[in-house]
Amino acid sequence: MKGKVISLHGKKKWTLAAVAALLVILVVTGVILWCTREQTTKERPQVTEIYGIPVHTVLIPETLPGRPGIKRKVKYIVIHETGNPSKGADAKAHSDYLLNGGEGTTSWHYTVDDHEIYHHIPDSEVSWNAGDQRKEPGGNMNGISIELCVNSDGDFEKTFDNGARLTAYLLKAYGLRIEDVKQHNDFNGKNCPQTIRESGRWQEFLDLTQRYLKQEEK
Repeated sequence: MKGKVISLHGKKKWTLAAVAALLVILVVTGVILWCTREQTTKERPQVTEIYGIPVHTVLIPETLPGRPGIKRKVKYIVIHETGNPSKGADAKAHSDYLLNGGEGTTSWHYTVDDHEIYHHIPDSEVSWNAGDQRKEPGGNMNGISIELCVNSDGDFEKTFDNGARLTAYLLKAYGLRIEDVKQHNDFNGKNCPQTIRESGRWQEFLDLTQRYLKQEEK
């Protein structure tokens, strides 16, 4: 009889240990899930226009190296220029280019021209745009990248304006500040956005973005 009592006590101790271990696992799992939630950005609702500018969401396939599918926390809006002055090199042309594989891993979230916007990669996913690899925090890992078209048959002034409108919209959508708008140059030293930089118009772009942001907040 004494032996049976010891056995029951032993089972009770093992049961309590198992319950305690399970509670620890649940707590740790909860912490991990909470941290993961904090480190990733929830995708904004899809829209078909921003400030009256048509938006075409044409996502590149997840099978292409330019869309790694890595979820992340959005911290910046990164402004680029396509550097392609060819006639016809508008937002749709760049969308088609990415859909056909582009330059391999190089990719970005949006292309803007003088009359429309193309959305290529979900905002909540990484694009390989800033040339800073997997640096944290960095342009690749934490930036929403916007390419402004410089095609010779386009109106760059209108593209400039449309880019500021999109930037303001994204700042509002993700709770970012004007200080979070960056140049490609800030992350790897490349002279990009070239036209804006060389014409000394960066502060003008920020001021215009701020103006639209204030309109968005009303």
